[in-house]
Amino acid sequence: MRQEQVIIVGAGPAGTAAAAQCQRLGVTPVLLDRAGIAGGLAENAYCIENYPGIPKPLSGPQFAESLRAHLARFDLMVGKVEVTGIMGNGGEFSVKHAGGELYARALILASGTEPRRLDLAGEDDLEGEQVFNEVRSLLRRHPKPREVVIVGGGEAACDYALTLASVGATVHLVVRSDRLKARGRLARAVQRAPAIRVSYGTGCERISASPLLTVRLRASSTGSIMELNPSALLVAVGRRSTAPRLLDRLGVPIADCVAGSMPGLFVAGDARIGSLGQIGMAVGDGIRAAAAAVDFLEH
Repeated sequence: MRQEQVIIVGAGPAGTAAAAQCQRLGVTPVLLDRAGIAGGLAENAYCIENYPGIPKPLSGPQFAESLRAHLARFDLMVGKVEVTGIMGNGGEFSVKHAGGELYARALILASGTEPRRLDLAGEDDLEGEQVFNEVRSLLRRHPKPREVVIVGGGEAACDYALTLASVGATVHLVVRSDRLKARGRLARAVQRAPAIRVSYGTGCERISASPLLTVRLRASSTGSIMELNPSALLVAVGRRSTAPRLLDRLGVPIADCVAGSMPGLFVAGDARIGSLGQIGMAVGDGIRAAAAAVDFLEH
């Protein structure tokens, strides 16, 4: 049984930063990601403008390319592996996946978040065809969508709305509350965009796909109903950490710090925060986790 020194799960900003820092400190990590390529959720961003050091704002795909170039500079590759669970007793971890399992002395979990659902009938059946949780997945399936309904009023929903408007789609943004949760420049850009229509105090009540995708909306104040036939429905109602699901068999809580409560286990980035954070925060988290993992290996 071969035991690696460090396995990093997730190749978003946190995992990429952790991998490069491990390499800088003399420990070559094994970096895994279900997509087999660096980028993570950051690839969905409309515009990254608050990350220090970049000469100009970058789109999500451009930033993902910069992450891939960063790994290449350190001669690091990403293994295409979807991790299903983690076992361990401190200092010895097994990472389970469909093809078997890998072993390591230290583990950095930078697996990010997974989307919350609307829990409507038909949602699962239509996922990946007409219902999506990430804008890049939607655009791979529908490169030129005519109209898209987005459910949600936070930063991700607004960011996705701007991306879709930029490729020529009419966007109907459905917000349950009476205001956007997103603030500042992002909210103002959405409110100024002619291709984005915002319905406040409205919820998604039903979806169906026979014969066309039909999205039924209900206004909470009046009870009035609207039915739309968009190209796709994009659900952006929040995200939650993947860490509890992956670490369920370990039976340890996730401490609100880079190092978890088990020796050799380190949780970083959005997986630690539990929601959609900022790229700069994730990068810093990944670097700290890597430094802590190398310290653990040396002592």
